[in-house]
Amino acid sequence: MGAQVSIGDFAVMTSLTRKALRHYHDIGILEPAHIDSHTGYRFYDTSQVDHAHIIRRFRSLGMSIPDVKALLSTADTATRTDIITTHLEQMEVQLQQTRDTVGALRELLSPVCTPAHVELRHEPALAVWSIGATLDVSELDSWFGSTVRKLRDAVAAAASAPSVIVPGGLYDRELFLESRGKATLFVAAPHSADPPEGIRAEVLPQAEFAVLTHSGGHEGIDRSYGALGIYANEHLISHQGPIREHYLGGAPPDPTTFTATEICWPIFSTTPPPE
Repeated sequence: MGAQVSIGDFAVMTSLTRKALRHYHDIGILEPAHIDSHTGYRFYDTSQVDHAHIIRRFRSLGMSIPDVKALLSTADTATRTDIITTHLEQMEVQLQQTRDTVGALRELLSPVCTPAHVELRHEPALAVWSIGATLDVSELDSWFGSTVRKLRDAVAAAASAPSVIVPGGLYDRELFLESRGKATLFVAAPHSADPPEGIRAEVLPQAEFAVLTHSGGHEGIDRSYGALGIYANEHLISHQGPIREHYLGGAPPDPTTFTATEICWPIFSTTPPPE
């Protein structure tokens, strides 16, 4: 044991305020060495200074009170390492999210630019295997991942030889307008094969599109949507049909990660389709 000091001196020694020290006392992670029964004054032992510094440092790094409490209550090195490692991983995720947010904010300082290249494309009728669902936007990511895997597995099992599988999606306007609507994922149907249970065989009708390729993952795709929509409405005649996407560059180890997305904005064409 060291010397007992007042809460004022202890605050100076540890850079913890009176309010913080009282709070840490109340929750049981830094209790005074002695409380005067007549005055209620708190006194701390100088041996508690290092303990207080540990609490302050971890709290300044964003560690939760329960994790600080668990860290201080165990003498097991492996348990302490697990707690600190988990917190470091959480901080790395938060740091990346902050970097992404900063990048997005910087991008928003400049207006949406006319895309460098918009292709006008006639998509012929296409026989596909598809899975559709009516979803909230918040459910879309998890549904997308499981559905892409299901379609890829079904085609791989039915195909007589390995082939490049390029999934696509159709998204009704209600998904954008109401945050709930119909989404459909599809792949080109294998020749001479019937789809397994839960997968529908259908033919997508021919259609005309303005197409913009968004490089990379989903990050920033809203800007590409904005640029393509501006082009389609200022230079073409926009059609109110579903938005179509094609997902390029997927690999078997992770079939839900793509290198690019073709955004296909439906338009009315004034020229006949190619024969």
